[in-house]
Amino acid sequence: MLVYSRVLGEAAPEAFVLSNDDPTVADLMTLISGARSARGRVLQLDVDGDDDTRLADVGIDDGDLIEVRPVGEPQFDTEPSVKPPLDLDDTSPPTGRRLNEYEEVTQLLQWHGPYHIDGGRPSQKVWTDDSTELRCSDWESYRTPDKLYYRTYTTRQARAGRSVATAFDFAQGDGQLANVDPARVELLRRVVGVLQYPDWGLCVAHQNATRFALSSWIAGATSFMMFDELRHAQLYGRLALAYGEHFDGFDDPRPDWMEEPRFQPCRRLIEETLTNLDWGKTIVVADLVVEPLLTSAAHALLTTGSLAAGDGLTPFVCRSIEDDKLRHRESAAAFLKMVCGDAVHGEANRDLIHTWVDAVLPQAHAAAVHVLGDFDVESALAEPVAWLTAQFAENGIDVTAIDSMEQELTA
Repeated sequence: MLVYSRVLGEAAPEAFVLSNDDPTVADLMTLISGARSARGRVLQLDVDGDDDTRLADVGIDDGDLIEVRPVGEPQFDTEPSVKPPLDLDDTSPPTGRRLNEYEEVTQLLQWHGPYHIDGGRPSQKVWTDDSTELRCSDWESYRTPDKLYYRTYTTRQARAGRSVATAFDFAQGDGQLANVDPARVELLRRVVGVLQYPDWGLCVAHQNATRFALSSWIAGATSFMMFDELRHAQLYGRLALAYGEHFDGFDDPRPDWMEEPRFQPCRRLIEETLTNLDWGKTIVVADLVVEPLLTSAAHALLTTGSLAAGDGLTPFVCRSIEDDKLRHRESAAAFLKMVCGDAVHGEANRDLIHTWVDAVLPQAHAAAVHVLGDFDVESALAEPVAWLTAQFAENGIDVTAIDSMEQELTA
């Protein structure tokens, strides 16, 4: 049954659907009293009968418009606040320069409060400054270095996908994988399928960042990171399937992910990254610390000595994944530069990021070392540690954990 109701003299009609086949006055008033227009007050309906009276018995039929009266003062305000003025000079490009296509289609997509979903209830507020501990005077000032938007992103990734598909076709057509060195196959059996899970975890983490980011510029960048991580997880899975056509033991990597000691520090790190709901922290921790270290460790295992062992497919796939990972690094570095360089909040942001990185970097480094096993740690992790050092140092963050990592690598 569908009825319309409005608070007399205050609100426009609202539609209410009663699922009960034979609804009562109480059924209707429960719905109406929970609407935004009630504003926390008791509402009264002029009818002859009590709460258990059927609507049909008081003359209320499907599609009727019902007026109700509020009792008492509103408990919360649902009136839209005054919309802040939009300074067109601040959102316009410099004089004499036209917006490029990336800017045209990315700017001002994220609207700002008041939101209908808030409903005057603080617990319902989702897109707020409190969605991240970081603060920024202008979230709209972010620009991702790759300048990707949907058309250019899909064009780029379609090209990468065709290239990788061709590599798989060649490997299958020539029977290359059947002739890979057995020691190499044993390593891949224990590693390649498991690598789906860290990237799937990072994919889900970026979903949260995309959902709650306070700027369409930032959400656009993290959405592409999210799709990249899904692509990477599936590429590792495709490698496992390709080897599984020739060798046993590639069917189900989940037991190793859940139980193999080599991967438990990594699993813990990914799960803790997933539990973080601060979207700004996700960008800093996942893209500047976790992803560079884990990817470098994994790909050192997968690519070192691969060609000599007769495996030309795996390093090709890893290279395609690394192209995306490098974009993620640069996008996150631009975010770090923005929040650390903020004229008002930069110092507080630097202190906060210092705390985050000091806590997670030793854990991420240890996880990468466990993934590497007997592999040479310095050759695998020197580059990402050096890159981390440079990024944080350039933004005024002296992270002591980085110093300890470097000392451990050179010890």
